[in-house]
Amino acid sequence: MKRIRLLIQVLFISVMCLHLSFSQTQKIDSLQNLLKKTSDTTKVKILRSLGMQLRGHDKEEALEYSSQSMELSKQIGFVKGEIKALYDMGLTHGMTASYAESLDFFNRCLDLAIKHNDLDVMVDVYSSFGIVYKRIGDYPTSQAYYLKNIKLIDSLQLNRDASYEYINLGILYDLMDQQEKAIESYKKALEVYTGPDLESKESMVMANLAVIDFNNGNYEAALEKFRKRHAYLEKQKDNVALCTSYSNIGNCYLNLGQWNLAYDYLMKSLELADQLSLQQQIVAGYYGLADLMFQQKRYKEAIEYSTKNLEVLDVIGGYDQKREAHKMAYEIYEAMNQLPKAIHHLNQTMAYKDSLLNETKIKEIQNLQIQHDVFIKDKEIEQNDLQLELLNTRMVQNNRRLAYQAIIIALLLLSSVLLYFRYRNKNKSNKMLSEKNEIISQQKLSIEAMNEELEKRMLRAQMNPHFIFNSLNSIQHLINSGDKLAALSYLNKFSKLLRQVLESSMDVNLVLHEEIELLKIYVELESLRFDDSFEYDFHIDKNLEVYEHEVPMLLVQPYIENAIIHGLIPKEGPKQLSISFNDLKGYIECIIEDNGIGFNKETKPKKSLGPSRGMSITAKRIDALKKFSKEKLLKIEQLNGGPETGTRVVILIPKEK
Repeated sequence: MKRIRLLIQVLFISVMCLHLSFSQTQKIDSLQNLLKKTSDTTKVKILRSLGMQLRGHDKEEALEYSSQSMELSKQIGFVKGEIKALYDMGLTHGMTASYAESLDFFNRCLDLAIKHNDLDVMVDVYSSFGIVYKRIGDYPTSQAYYLKNIKLIDSLQLNRDASYEYINLGILYDLMDQQEKAIESYKKALEVYTGPDLESKESMVMANLAVIDFNNGNYEAALEKFRKRHAYLEKQKDNVALCTSYSNIGNCYLNLGQWNLAYDYLMKSLELADQLSLQQQIVAGYYGLADLMFQQKRYKEAIEYSTKNLEVLDVIGGYDQKREAHKMAYEIYEAMNQLPKAIHHLNQTMAYKDSLLNETKIKEIQNLQIQHDVFIKDKEIEQNDLQLELLNTRMVQNNRRLAYQAIIIALLLLSSVLLYFRYRNKNKSNKMLSEKNEIISQQKLSIEAMNEELEKRMLRAQMNPHFIFNSLNSIQHLINSGDKLAALSYLNKFSKLLRQVLESSMDVNLVLHEEIELLKIYVELESLRFDDSFEYDFHIDKNLEVYEHEVPMLLVQPYIENAIIHGLIPKEGPKQLSISFNDLKGYIECIIEDNGIGFNKETKPKKSLGPSRGMSITAKRIDALKKFSKEKLLKIEQLNGGPETGTRVVILIPKEK
């Protein structure tokens, strides 16, 4: 079922692309001539149009035109042109399966569109994100972007057709095997559509519903919907789409066992595809006819169509199509008991497979190889028996000893040949397994590295809410106390602090200089919050390269917060906080020292209202750094040994992580 689903979707996309390509050559020539006579914004638009026209022919040339469009837009201050050029480069990379580059350009385009409030481009980018993530198999992320786009269109009441998003969402749900949601999305697409061509939209939805019925084995229902779609296409005289429609109807009849009708429609599809030079549809036609002949046990005709299918695929075919074509050839040859050819096509099927050989396929190959070996051995034994019979008839005239020696030599040679082929096949299998094991090992290392990075980002992300909520509590305290001037001053500083935190929200690490500046703002805010009741100073080692080294963001802040809240504020008299950053060999040493009330290990701590989120998260972050050092990275000690002695916290941060 999945093969049919993917085949129909691939054919639909390919046919639409080919349908648009017939008039592109003349457009490209016309645009290139016009480019020589224009300048400024008109030139930007022509360069962009050339990039769009060429993306189906020459990726590098298309990207070059789009890049020129972007650079010219920057030079003349045409922001709209720059945004469009970034979007075009994202589309070009996406259409050529360079998905990492595609997402990069889409993100840059989205940032610029948000900055300049270009809502139309935001809608296009969200839709493109959904398509790219669907293609790379990240269905949840794709779904999130489609829903985000629909929400953006609805909430801002944009003059955009949201029905396409609901259709895309329906296709996505179908791929996720959530067919009820898919059907709901298709129905919703028709509800929200307000354009002039409702019949076209209904026809498109009908085709997608037919795919669901086909994949569920409801071939009668699928056939009815495909025929309605076909009637619309005939009225529109859309020969390119009709070619796909003939193929879909033919496949329905094929699965219903109506061979004559299946043959008629598949042949119509093949003939029309040949007239229009639609290579992908030609492949589909040959495949369907080979399947039809195979099911009718007309193996000779099935082989002819299968061979033609493989010949076309050698020129234009993709991986999935070649795998399916070789699989079909394997099944036909196996049914004909032509085991060597069956083995060849099965090996080709496995060679195109994108995952490890599974146990079932290995057994199929081994069983076929054993059958082949037995077949050859039986044939050779039959030949030897004939030779023995001939030798027996001449036994009176010939030397019996020579005859036996010849037989022994023949058997030895046969055994040697069999042993050699067995040894060679075993080595080949071992080599293949070794290569697969190496790939698995590399993938395991990559996954472990990704997990480690995700864990760091998770801990970093958990710090931001803790840090922001503490600051908001301080603002609330000042407002409740009626100190409006202090509250406004605090809010102004907090906004600067919050901006700096959010600007670095995507980074796990931060340059040491920026981290120190962030901590200074934080301590200043806390000082303002407590009416300047404590003094503080920062000491930075002059040998420390603060612009070179990076540190985990907000790693030190919870210990500073602890020193102020639990050490200094409860104390009476002068209060002093000292924060130092020193340069050690291989480490950055941070010392947080206060003259507060300290801590008493013998007394039990007071029962808190909840867990210390900041300290617990920071402890986990420091634990994550231990893999880079054998030293003790955190040391907390009480000063002077008396009451109200103060506390010193020493944190070692490895320079090389």
